[in-house]
Order: sequence, then C-alpha cells, then structure tokens
Amino acid sequence: MRRVLLGNPLMISATMTCLNMRERCGYLWYRMTRRKTIESSDTTTALNRYLSTFHLTFMGVGATVGVGIYVLVGVAAKEYAGPGMLISFILAGIVTLMNALCFVEFGSRIPKTGGSYTYVYESMGEIMAFLVGWIILLGYLTSGAIGCRAWSGYFDSLFDGAIHNKTVDIFGTINLGPPFSHSLDLVAFCFELTVLFIVSLGIHASAKVNFVLSMVSISVLLFVTIMGFIFGNIENVINKDHGGFFPFGVKGVIVATSACFYAFQGFDVICLSAEESKTPLKSIPRAILFELIIVTLLYAGSSFSLIMLAPVYLIDTKAPIPSAFAVNNIQWAKYVVTIGPVLGISNLSLLNLYSTSRHAYCMANDGLFLKVFGVVHKKTQVPLVGVMSIGIFVALSSLFLDIADLVQFNVLGLFVINIIISSNIVILRSRTSDSSAVGDSERKTMASKCQISKIIDKFSVVFLIFVLVVISLMASLLIQRTPVLSSQPNITALCTVILFWLLIVAISFIIKLKLKPPTGNSFKVPFVPLLPVIIITTNMMLLVYAIDLDGLITFSVLILIGLVIYLVLIIFSRDVMPRETVISEEEVGLMSLEQES
Repeated sequence: MRRVLLGNPLMISATMTCLNMRERCGYLWYRMTRRKTIESSDTTTALNRYLSTFHLTFMGVGATVGVGIYVLVGVAAKEYAGPGMLISFILAGIVTLMNALCFVEFGSRIPKTGGSYTYVYESMGEIMAFLVGWIILLGYLTSGAIGCRAWSGYFDSLFDGAIHNKTVDIFGTINLGPPFSHSLDLVAFCFELTVLFIVSLGIHASAKVNFVLSMVSISVLLFVTIMGFIFGNIENVINKDHGGFFPFGVKGVIVATSACFYAFQGFDVICLSAEESKTPLKSIPRAILFELIIVTLLYAGSSFSLIMLAPVYLIDTKAPIPSAFAVNNIQWAKYVVTIGPVLGISNLSLLNLYSTSRHAYCMANDGLFLKVFGVVHKKTQVPLVGVMSIGIFVALSSLFLDIADLVQFNVLGLFVINIIISSNIVILRSRTSDSSAVGDSERKTMASKCQISKIIDKFSVVFLIFVLVVISLMASLLIQRTPVLSSQPNITALCTVILFWLLIVAISFIIKLKLKPPTGNSFKVPFVPLLPVIIITTNMMLLVYAIDLDGLITFSVLILIGLVIYLVLIIFSRDVMPRETVISEEEVGLMSLEQES
C-alpha cells in the first residue's frame, strides 16, 4: 500500500485536495459558529472613559429626537391614523420599552462597545453578529445622509428655498435617475463636514455640543406642548366631521405605530458608548430607561398638542409642527419651532456619525471590517480614520444621492434586530449557567453529562424559536392581507389566526420547560419566555405593516452583498483554527503512507 501511494502522485494530490476542502469547510463552520468571550470585569479600552449616566441619557435623547418627531408625526397623523396617531405613539413607546429591556440585560453585563452587534456575537456566533453589524452599519450610513438632506431642507426653508434655487441656477440639474438626486445639495455636504470636524475633536467636544442641542430640542417640544394646551381645540382631537378619532380604523393605527416606532430609535447609541462610560455596567441600563421615559413624555405631549392645534387634514406633512402654528396664525411661534428641527437634526447627525464610527471600530477590532477603522488617535482618543472616512462618505452621499427610498431598509432592519435580540434572551436562558457562578463540584458534574444530549437540548430551543418566528410571520401576514380586524371579519382567516396564536402559546410553554434559572446579580429581563415572545410577535406584526415588496427586495440584495463581504473577509483572514480542528500536511502524509491493515 505504501509503495502504491508513493508511486501515484495523482492519488496523493486528490487526497490532499479532498482534505484541504474538508479543512476549509471546517474553518468556515468554525468561523461562522464561534462566539466572542467577554468578561464583565474586562474594562480595558483605548478610548477615553469620560461619559456618566447623565451624559449617556442626553446622548440617547439627542439621537432619538430628530427626523422622527419633526417629520413622521405629520405623515402618521394625516395619512395613516388621524387623531388615533396618539395611540400609535403610546404603542410605539411601549414596544420600544420592551425591546429596550433586552438591551438593558445585555448592557448590564457586557461592558464593551458594539451594542446589538456585540450582544449577538457573544451569544449567537460570528455569522449572525456580522449580519446584524452589517444591517446596523448600512442603517447608520443611510440615516446619516437622510439626516443631512432633512437638515438642508429645514435650513433652506428659513430662506424660502433661496439656497436650493441658487444652487440649481449655478450647477444645473442632474438627470441620471435614481438613486441620484435631481440637484446637488451643497448645504447638506457642508453640514456633514462640520459634523465630521466636531466628532473628530473627541468625546469631550461631542458630549458638550450634544447636551446643548438636546436641551434646545427638549425646550422646543415642551414649547409645542404648552402652546397646544393654550391655543388648541379639543374638537380637533374628536374629529367628528372627518371620521372621528380612528378615521382609518385599527389597521391605520398599526401602520402609524410602525412609522412612530422609527421615531423612538436612538437608545442604541448608549450601548455603543460602553467603552467611553465611566461605569458601563450601571450607567448603560439606567441611561436607556431614563432616555425612553423622557422621550415618551415629550412625544406624547407634543403629538397631542399638534392634533389640538390643527385638524389632521390641514397638517403639512413636510413641516407638520410649523404648519400647525400657521393654521392658527401664530407666525412668531412658527419660526421658533422651525429652529427646533434644525438643531434637533444637527444633534442627530452628530450622534449618527459618532455611532457609526464606534460601530465600525468594534467590528474592525473583531476582524469583521477593515482594520484601519479600529485605529485610535493617541491625542483625541477617537477612531479618527473611521470618523473621517465615514463622514466623507456620508457627505458625498448627501451631495449627490436621494436615498429616501432606503428608509424602509432602516425600519425593516430595526425590527429584524429587535427580533434577534429578544430571541437571544431566550436562548441564553436555555444555556448552562455562567462558569463564574458555578462551583468546582458542579462543574465536574456538568462535564460528565452526555455531550450529545446537551447539543440536542440547545438545538431544540433554537429550533422552537425559529418555528415561533415563522408562525408569527404567517399570522401577521394573514392579519394584514385579510379583514380579520374589521367589523365583519373573515371567519376562516380569524380561526386560522387564533390557531396560530394557540401554537405560539404552546411553543412558549415548551420553551419555558427547557429554561434554566438565571444567575448573577445583573439586571434580567422578567417573565421569560413570555415577554420575549410578546416582543417577537409585536415586532413581526409591525414589520409586516411597514414593509412592501420593493423594500423587501432591497433588504435581501443588501444582505446578500454583506454575505459576500463576510466570505471575502474569511478567505483573507489570518486567524487560525483551534489545533484539534485543523488537519495538517504532516497528518495527510501519514495517511498517505499508512501501512496495509
């Protein structure tokens, strides 16, 4: 046998090729499934730990109060729900609070930058972490450009569109079709360069500017709330002559909730600031809860006052709050509230660039993005290359592109990430307790258990979560496409939806039997798996009402591009598999020279 193999190079080559393919597939599987190990006591970082709970709270407020309340409130009221938009804001706030509880649990025990990306990497593996990170990165980039364009529009409105008209006179129009804009937006370009300069100065400058702008935004919304109660009319809320409080029905309220949900997003910037927080394990959970309470109260008050000030059919969707004052001939107040969106979106853009650079910094340090984005400047202690590169990219995008169509991608990405994070909570509960909380005798007992049964047990929980997500999707699609919520529902569809919900309850009960009691002193999401299941089904319902076919195709294409990038990163990776999973050339040689049995 030995002589045959030594004398047959083709057989040796085929054996080597087969084993190399096996090694590559093994390495790919190892990379896709490996999880990041993070110790709660690990607080080492190259960034500057400057932020307190106070700073983090107002960073969250600044990252949340922006395009959502100043623009989407008009669309939600006039086109989706009418005065019922008030219920939509309350529902969106409740859903966001439930989602935030999952982030609080992760943030209270993981003191590292990265937010959703880091949490998924620590619990679900690298491939899921990369996809979540990719979705978040694209969301930040498109949000940055959209924010710049929105800021430019509001700023130009103070001069009755003179800047835009002058730009068209000098440079002409662009007729290249989507995604290019019809004209250059120099104001948006210059604005983003200004934001880039501020963020490059360091976290001290960013935090101080953010606090000032956040206070101005809060003051404007408080001003709107007070003026609404002074000059408003409750008859506008009752809306008796134009369909009542729910002119578009329950479905309109659900669609408006999906739009209002986007207005509450921004607390993830708090999670991304973990390595720049003085006490991340305490400050991050507190800041998330404080921020959501402040924003919910501001939104509820200002949206109610908006409806009181003007009937929904007279609201201008492009500038809803200023138009409400114009309807009441309060011109001076109109100019005051116009300044609010300009400063609010300024703060939002600043924190967007901050968040994007920190997110890219985290992925680069994990080898899932270009390494240069992980380099921290010694003097300013910020990832300067990342800030400069991302800022210039966003500036150029806002100059040439009209990417408003990608807003749906952002909304879909938010719902998908929330579903993944809430699923993560259930999966973590099904796993063995943390090794730090387990004694030596208990550790030996666990090690002696059958490994196959442990794998099956883990897989079964993941499988049940997957089935639950699919059933939630089917139920949501059925509710959206059939008259289940109408006064005369389709009986067959209604019975099918009820059957789906009974299956969800049954699966939740089975999952409950497989969960282990949580350990440690950090915050834990209560009522698991009940609360995560409610979060999954609610986000799925809002996702179905928020997306259309074009948005789904865009999302799928961008996800496929992300997977290609991930494979390229693995191919050129210098990481090495654990020794026990690598087949070396010496082992191949020994196999080739094996003696006859």
